[in-house]
Amino acid sequence: MKNNFKHLAKVKFICTYLLLLIGFPAMAQLAPAQLLNETRTFEVTACNPSKKHIIAAWMEKRSERKDNSNDAADMRVAYKSSANNGTDWTEKGIIDLSGTFSTGNPYVTSNTSGEAYLVCMHIGKDFFSGNISLYEFDFAKKQFNLKSVPIKSEDKLLDKPAIVSFGNEIHLTYISYDKRSMNMLKYQMSGDKGKTWTEPVNVFNENATPFLGPSISVVNKNQIVISVGSYGNNGIYLVKKKINTDTIAFEDPVIVAQVSNKLRDAMTELSGDGKKKLLLTWQYPHQREETWMTFSTNEGNSWASPLLVTEKGNLLSAAFDKQSNIHCIYSDFTDQHFFVKYKSLNSRRKVIKEGYLVNPMPLTTFDEYLGAFQKLLIQKNKIYAFWIDYPNESALYFTKWKM
Repeated sequence: MKNNFKHLAKVKFICTYLLLLIGFPAMAQLAPAQLLNETRTFEVTACNPSKKHIIAAWMEKRSERKDNSNDAADMRVAYKSSANNGTDWTEKGIIDLSGTFSTGNPYVTSNTSGEAYLVCMHIGKDFFSGNISLYEFDFAKKQFNLKSVPIKSEDKLLDKPAIVSFGNEIHLTYISYDKRSMNMLKYQMSGDKGKTWTEPVNVFNENATPFLGPSISVVNKNQIVISVGSYGNNGIYLVKKKINTDTIAFEDPVIVAQVSNKLRDAMTELSGDGKKKLLLTWQYPHQREETWMTFSTNEGNSWASPLLVTEKGNLLSAAFDKQSNIHCIYSDFTDQHFFVKYKSLNSRRKVIKEGYLVNPMPLTTFDEYLGAFQKLLIQKNKIYAFWIDYPNESALYFTKWKM
């Protein structure tokens, strides 16, 4: 046994030395990782409806999908839940529709009542067709059940839905593409917990900007805030829904940042504390490129200068803690290596803690389609991270630790 410990210590020393030799800082792995899904995973979303419950959902390949294919079709949505803060998880549930081109882009949310919802897209056999469906989680049966279909189209691709919920209300945003490559940022809402929905409304009056990757959150007085990126070196936009109006209307959009020349296209993730703080990240869809972050402490009226998190990464997810520190995870592909990293930053954006979820490992090939999102959640002093191990068949892992 004594010799075994000596051997492990020697291996640890060699690994640390090699990391330093190739230019990566030597940091301990934050905590043990738990395998959630062996099937190739592409996008992850999660929420914690109560102190002990966690729900995670993701997009994964259907069994008929070929590996190492850039084609994003043949997808389905899968999910698991935990009633003890991620110590144990249910068996995997599946959301899919037969006869469709793909099911994907899941997004889960919960409200203060502990109700949890999932929204996803179903692409028809004709790529420019399909619907967006809303599912509600049954905690007794530990499964999602179809609640309603907010929108269906025979001639448009309905992409990247995102929702937020409070009280009886659910608010939905998504991108609508047509065959002319024109796309519009859309919004709908339900006032009866997803049973019925308003007709789609254009968030922007103009349709010249090719929008990409919206997200949604709330600030004071439950005011809806929507972020969206764009194709072709346009902007990162933020727009607020007007409050106390008889009809659905939006304030004039603001440009939070310009998409860099190197990044070109960008999709967004928006989170907040439900009061004044908002945290906005953006990244190139599905490829290794720059990842960026900024934040606001006054309901999105002004923003900190954009922070470049990494020059060759993706799958960035970030959240505030109660002390206004920022926590984030992201995948990095720097110098022909792969690693998943965690950082926490104070309000001055100084790094106060960092570590690896996966230590740097060589990666010289990049053949498979990369997903769009990982997910980081914060509950009091605990951090929950859902991350994708790209070199190992893009398996999905869960790691939790205390701040």
